[in-house]
Formats: sequence, C-alpha cells, structure tokens
Amino acid sequence: MHDLGPATAAAARVVALVTDEDLDRPTPCTAWPVRDLVEHLAGLAWHFAGVARATPPSSPPPASDLPDGWRDLLAEELADLAAAWRSEEAWQGSDEAGGTTMPRAALGIVALDEVVLHGWDLAGALQVPYSVAEADVEVCLPFVEQVAGMDGGPFAHPVAGAGESAGLERLLRLSGRDPAAGPPSL
Repeated sequence: MHDLGPATAAAARVVALVTDEDLDRPTPCTAWPVRDLVEHLAGLAWHFAGVARATPPSSPPPASDLPDGWRDLLAEELADLAAAWRSEEAWQGSDEAGGTTMPRAALGIVALDEVVLHGWDLAGALQVPYSVAEADVEVCLPFVEQVAGMDGGPFAHPVAGAGESAGLERLLRLSGRDPAAGPPSL
C-alpha cells in the first residue's frame, strides 16, 4: 500500500496555477496541450478512484469540456483519488483499466505514475516548480522500467541517457520525457 496523497496534492497545486490562457499551451507530453492533459487528469482520477473502491462507476465520466470551477473540481477529484487508495482493500484483488485486467496493487501504481508524470508535464508547460517525493519515484520506477519502450505501451520510447540516470530523471527518460523540457528545479 502506498499513499498517493503527496503526488495528488502536488498535481493539484500545479492545476490551481493554470490560467485560461494556458489551456492551449503545449506540454512535454507532446500529444496533449494543457487542456487535454487537464481533462486526462480528471478522467484518470475519477476512473482510478472507482477502481480503488472496486465499484463500477455510478455516474458518467467527466465531460470533455472544462466546466466552470474545473480547477476546484479537479483538486477534489485528485484528493478523492488519494483517499480511495488509502484503504487496504483497494490494493487487493483485480480490476480493469484501459481494457486490461490487472491486480489492483499494480493499478494503484499505474494511477500514481499517471499523476506523477502528468503533474510534471503540466508543471513543465507552465514552467513552475514541481516537487516529486522520492518514495513516489521509487514506487513508479519498476512499472516504468517494465513497460518502457514496449510497442503499443503507455509511453513514448525512452530518451537517451535513461540507463545512466537515476531517480526522477530516470523515470522521466524511461517514459519518453526529456528532463530539460520540464519544470524548473526547486
């Protein structure tokens, strides 16, 4: 069991800084501008909270358009995601995400990885500092190492230097992100 709270709180702090003018900015996750990345964060928070609770969604997924108050709504969704994974039962059994059935323990790590990496992407787009807990990186690395470079996998191909790097830099490079394109260092 791992607490997603520090990662979701860090991502929520960056979300709060997004202005309407930022929504069309590119992100280090090149397929998605800020608007799409924010919508993806909302959708994954909603979905993975349901996975943690082992309950099928009772409402439709978040709309693809950003509603009024979306920053506060997304902060609430991210906090709910962390709360849902604080239960021992959340990490037991199996469930489905993205069309793949996996142990919930693995899905919790996928959720954490999504929040860590996309929080970093968003901070990079805004060029604001972003803090990632070392414990979160350590939990995410084995998953990213396992799927890095996989055809049809969740990431772009690893960036040069992944094998020689460690910590957050290794996580970023393995997931196809150039650390130089991200947020300024703290």
